[in-house]
Amino acid sequence: MKKEQPPVWVNSLLDRLAPPDLVEEIKGDLYEMFREDITQKRPRAKFNYAINGLGFLTKHFFWKKRTNYSTSFIMLKSYFKMARRSLFTYRSNTVINVLGLVIGMASALVIFSVIRFESSFDSFHTDADNIYRIVRVTGTGMKITESSELRTGVSFPVPDAFKQEATSINSITSVLFIGGALVEIPDASGAIVRRFNETNSCALVEPSFFSMFDFKGTGFKWISGSPKKSLEKPFSVVLTTSASKKFFPDGNAMGKTLKIDKRNDCTVTGIIEDFPANSDFPFTVLASYSTLRVLAPKMMDDWSSVDDSHCAFVVPNKGFSVAKIEEEMAKIHKKHASFLTERFYMLQPMKEMHFDARFGNYNGRTITHNTVQALGIIALFLLLTGCINYINLATAQSTARSKEIGLRKVMGSNRVHLVAQFLIETFLVVLIAGVLALGLSELILINLQFLLSIKPSAYHFADPVLLGALLVSVIAVTFFSGLYPAIKISSFSPVTSLKNKFITEAVGGFNLRRVLVTAQFGITQVLVICTFVVVIQMRFFQNTDVGFAHKAVVNVSIPQRDPVKRATLEQQFRSQSFVSGVSASFTLPGGASRNRNYQGIATADTPPDKEVVFEYQSIDTAFLNLYKIKLLAGRNFHQVDSSHYLLLNKTLMKNLLLGNPEEAVGKPVLRNGEKYTVIGIVDDFYSNSLKNGVDNLAIEMNPNAYRTLSIKLMIGNDKGSITEAMAEVEKLWKATYPEFIFDYEFLDENIKAFYTQEQKYTQLFEMFSTIFMLIGCLGLFGLITFVVNRKQKELAVRKVMGASVPSLLLLFSKEYIWLVLISFALATPIAYYIANEWLNNFAFHVDLQWWLFATPGVMVLVVAVVVVCAKSLGAANKNPVESLKYE
Repeated sequence: MKKEQPPVWVNSLLDRLAPPDLVEEIKGDLYEMFREDITQKRPRAKFNYAINGLGFLTKHFFWKKRTNYSTSFIMLKSYFKMARRSLFTYRSNTVINVLGLVIGMASALVIFSVIRFESSFDSFHTDADNIYRIVRVTGTGMKITESSELRTGVSFPVPDAFKQEATSINSITSVLFIGGALVEIPDASGAIVRRFNETNSCALVEPSFFSMFDFKGTGFKWISGSPKKSLEKPFSVVLTTSASKKFFPDGNAMGKTLKIDKRNDCTVTGIIEDFPANSDFPFTVLASYSTLRVLAPKMMDDWSSVDDSHCAFVVPNKGFSVAKIEEEMAKIHKKHASFLTERFYMLQPMKEMHFDARFGNYNGRTITHNTVQALGIIALFLLLTGCINYINLATAQSTARSKEIGLRKVMGSNRVHLVAQFLIETFLVVLIAGVLALGLSELILINLQFLLSIKPSAYHFADPVLLGALLVSVIAVTFFSGLYPAIKISSFSPVTSLKNKFITEAVGGFNLRRVLVTAQFGITQVLVICTFVVVIQMRFFQNTDVGFAHKAVVNVSIPQRDPVKRATLEQQFRSQSFVSGVSASFTLPGGASRNRNYQGIATADTPPDKEVVFEYQSIDTAFLNLYKIKLLAGRNFHQVDSSHYLLLNKTLMKNLLLGNPEEAVGKPVLRNGEKYTVIGIVDDFYSNSLKNGVDNLAIEMNPNAYRTLSIKLMIGNDKGSITEAMAEVEKLWKATYPEFIFDYEFLDENIKAFYTQEQKYTQLFEMFSTIFMLIGCLGLFGLITFVVNRKQKELAVRKVMGASVPSLLLLFSKEYIWLVLISFALATPIAYYIANEWLNNFAFHVDLQWWLFATPGVMVLVVAVVVVCAKSLGAANKNPVESLKYE
């Protein structure tokens, strides 16, 4: 009869978990109880054995396993000592790995800082997730389509009507962004003692502005005054600390008077901290919105006119969806402005203001979510390329360490110990790189703030979030870079290792290294191709004919509507030898900073609700000639012309269905209910950037609307320099307007400002492309260095047998040439998709042709070949005797 035995799994569990000095005693006691159960024929002997065995798991003494912590510490210390020695032994590889990781990690930290900064805009308000901006859309169907006109401004009566009649809105606040203004500081007698030309910093706001936007957690606070009282009364103004110190250096601004645009005396009723850098409210001078109700009461009832700088922000009542609120706003709009059937209002989440270029913001700078995602992908790829370098060099280097590995295994090291050893080596390399990257990223941010548009709130070494990101990067890069080489190297057979029978191509998975090099250069090729496309597109912007002459044209403001002063100044400018022409106008023909005014126009056959929106312009008789704007049909303005004559551009002519230019001349049109006659058609020109289409444009001659003087300069030869010319222009202007601050801008620079953000992207992409190329070349240099060192004797034999230097260079480079060509083939479709998607954001762009891909591909190939050949050339020219004399 078979003898009953206790459960094997219980004994196995005890062997693994019990203290070594107690396991036999425990198993003996359990066995005695088991045999007693069997003897007495108890039916549950095995069950009792299992229960009693598991019962030891609850005993305190069972877990008092003797662990020699001092031995573990000594082993860990030994790992670090061996890692340090190994890194010093293979110094060249260590330097290459550290450099590659430093460049990649520093760039990734910079990108992380940029993404963090850009993503934080206006996210710090208490109700940030529940604040919306009302935006205006002109179109049909209450939906945004390709033909819809998207604007930020709302009519002035809209906020009051919505506040009183909309049950779905909890609170609403209005903001009128003035932008630039002349601020004058009078003394006690009223005499002006200081003048400041404020740009992009003045706004009219309601007291509820600070209830909705509390800047919680940013350090913002009221120094003097209160949010509820300071902006209640008309002609009250609140200053930020920077504006207060600038206007009133003595530090006592409260209760003082300042004059805005020579018309309004305002009293300082509050001082606040500056708004944080990551806010799309660049305000430093905040006047009370009630001032507007005093100065322009009729405007507050005008549902038709719109100023795009007049915005309204709302917080909905709980339980109301965005769609429900928009539906209620549409009903209120229809009630008060039924004649504006194609206009409707929508809600834009405030957090999207910084990312939606369709509507823009007060800062004048947006960044799309796609751009943020692209930056994040670039950061990951930068880390990835650094990791690829490490993996390639570590696996290639493994043959040189084969005897070391075999000896360690013979001396008792197991695979776990070897993996730990190599991971610690990787950790030390990554840690050194991380520390250096922290300092390098700080220097980059400090010196490239103009390019990155970022204002860090703290130094990197004092920023816990960034330090946390660095720590995560160090750990992730350590495991990603070191785990595969560690596992691969630790798997070597000790006998084979000691005999050193490895060949370079077989160790560490040469096929994997091919894949990694191809992937690395594929990523580089994608970025280089896309950068090349961006550069070509920017050149297209710069070189495309915008439809008007803009070289050597300087624009100055007309601060007063005094026709006599203006005419006198024009005549003085014309009399200068360096001036070839002068023209007065409402605004410039193009440029980022210019006045914009939009109105409605129709023909007699156009229904009242189908008016065409056009951009308004007023010019004098010299404007078309100075800017070389082509007149397609009809005539220019004459000094004696009626004020009811208009010039239209070709686009507006087509949209009004007026036929061809000759047919359009003489036809009547209706503007603001009044009849106008078309006297001429001008060719289309780009008043906006090439990112957008051509606007409808209607031009009149109204001297009361002139705000800008355009001066065409003749510089060179005996005409003098730009500096001398502008000094004379300033002198004449100040003599005419002594109470104002002289300001000017060259039209060329104004037009370039359209593409400031794209220009920054171009420079960023160029920088990242260079970084990717640098990291890739470092990896290539390390790999080819190792291969050259391993093949010294082979090279010597080949030279003895008659091989030429070019053939030896080809031997080394052909492998990498193929890898770069394969990477180009893989990168091209990806780069095409990315570049095509980016170009589709522009109304006018270059076509994607084959040379846009081939040119950067050849550039990368040439750089790779140069790196490989530069290292191989020395070995190819080496005397073969030096390599063979020890054989």
